[in-house]
Amino acid sequence: MTNSTRRGLSSDDLFGVRWLDEPRLTPDGRRLAYSMTGLDRDRDAMLSWVRVGVGESAREHAGGSPCWSPDGETLAFVSGDQHRLRLWTGGDDAPRDLPAQPDPISQPRWSPDGKRIAFVSGGRVWLADLSGGATRPLTDGASSVDLPVWLDADTLACMSAASDGASARVWRVSAGTMPAIDCVLAFGGPIRALAAAPDGRTLAFIGHDRGAAQGVNFGLWVLPLGPGEGARQLTADFDRSVGLAVRSDDARGMAPPDLAWVDRNGISRIYFIFCEGGSSHIAWAGLDGRVRVVVDGERACLSFSASADALAFIVSHPYQPGEAHMADLNGKRERRATDVNGDWVRQFDFRAHRPVPVLTDDGHTIEAWLLEPAEASKDKKFPLILQIHGGPHYAIGNRFYFEFQRLAALGYGVLFANPRGSQGYGEAHATCIRGAWGGRDYLDILQTLETALRDPRVDAGRLAVTGVSYGAYMTHVILGRTARFRCAVTENGISNLASNFAGSAGKAFWTWQMEGTPETQPERYRAMSPITYADAINTPLLLIHAEQDATCPIGQSEELLAVLESRAAEAALVRIPGEGHLMNLIGAPSHRLLRAAALDAWLARWL
Repeated sequence: MTNSTRRGLSSDDLFGVRWLDEPRLTPDGRRLAYSMTGLDRDRDAMLSWVRVGVGESAREHAGGSPCWSPDGETLAFVSGDQHRLRLWTGGDDAPRDLPAQPDPISQPRWSPDGKRIAFVSGGRVWLADLSGGATRPLTDGASSVDLPVWLDADTLACMSAASDGASARVWRVSAGTMPAIDCVLAFGGPIRALAAAPDGRTLAFIGHDRGAAQGVNFGLWVLPLGPGEGARQLTADFDRSVGLAVRSDDARGMAPPDLAWVDRNGISRIYFIFCEGGSSHIAWAGLDGRVRVVVDGERACLSFSASADALAFIVSHPYQPGEAHMADLNGKRERRATDVNGDWVRQFDFRAHRPVPVLTDDGHTIEAWLLEPAEASKDKKFPLILQIHGGPHYAIGNRFYFEFQRLAALGYGVLFANPRGSQGYGEAHATCIRGAWGGRDYLDILQTLETALRDPRVDAGRLAVTGVSYGAYMTHVILGRTARFRCAVTENGISNLASNFAGSAGKAFWTWQMEGTPETQPERYRAMSPITYADAINTPLLLIHAEQDATCPIGQSEELLAVLESRAAEAALVRIPGEGHLMNLIGAPSHRLLRAAALDAWLARWL
């Protein structure tokens, strides 16, 4: 298909894209399985599949979380309804189902001898005996556990987290006839991933030991399991957050990150993903703390696995939702292994991400991009949408964004950036907004806009600002300080920090961010709340909010709407039923179409 016959993206095209994830190699590196998700219009649901192999010979089964047996002959995966483990041995044979569990299943892990599979269900580690024994729990449910890894044929490790996320414990679990569990590490912060050395004597994990701190670097740690041994951080001098991938408008990069320990020729390498600005790369660390990047470039590596001889990883870039790539363990001889989205991609005239280097008033460089609209030309001005990402502590950038491409197809330019508060640029860049939301981050965002407006094609009289979650909070802040935008749209946002604290499930998050609670820091919560300055908001504002949001409850939009309506300001609220905070990532297709239609109508009305 030639460029002249390609078209712009529309909301309905969301049903054609496939999001690849969880690439899993057999131990010899010769076979690849991966998971794949997509939206089904008729069922109004997101569906998942496991695909084995590449090209026309690939086999596909409903489900997710693929995991190869140690001999590489059998694939275990979780059924599409998430309540069964399924085993597939190849050819045209149908997968074999193991007994169903009452709670959803995740994280299947084969024992080193290939005779048993551990998995998580209902906050407990379970064991499925493939020789005919009963499936039984290994943990008692006193603590909700996660991230099981095998140490040897009879022993596992797993992790439990405190309810506030500010601490974690690592447990050693016996898989014998008399299960036993003992704590091998009490850790002063969250843990996101576990991996075992091939000899089972040492664990690697991703975490940080600073309690509920947000935006600080997660490090790579090792924990020898001998008596009296303690955890040691390998990446203390590596000023990036281990396990972080560039985020987008799909859910990849939000699950526990991949971590792989490979011993080769007597040398240990522990592989992980990290963000470098608006890209995410794959690197390994040695036990001496040396870090080497093996897969990089202006793109987003999202997940990976490592065998004795190969890496498999999912790559997305501005024109590609994601495909599986293969390389050797040094990142050499890279090749694309799949073309799942090829036919879909070739239908469209995707717009380029043009870098917009921003130098702030305090001499700091902000990384930003401008996605030009369809049919952009040097003689025609276009309206611009300033998109502010959520978090605030993650990075966006060199990855495919369905929403941005869809808006560009409608004739809008899209400006997005990683202001202070974003990760990927060092810990100081990410944490300097603590206790000061709406300060340096606000200046970075507005100075990014000023830089983009130097392009004579941007119509300074037709500007909109939008954001989700923290991005919606910042949009509300901006509207209370300037009237330069013609309209705004916020999703699942915050207007009143004190009432959000009261209604939110994440109180430890807010206590750290605001350096206290509304009781101990009342003036800070008041001064940084957009509702305090709502009387100054005159920009037409559309609020979109999920009714089941437990992170930023819908009362946040209702409060702001009430103030604006009392002044007869131009504002409206669209309520999305049955969805939570991440509706734009994992929501039902009908609800995604609803929020897109509401946003489009508002932009068309005012721009």
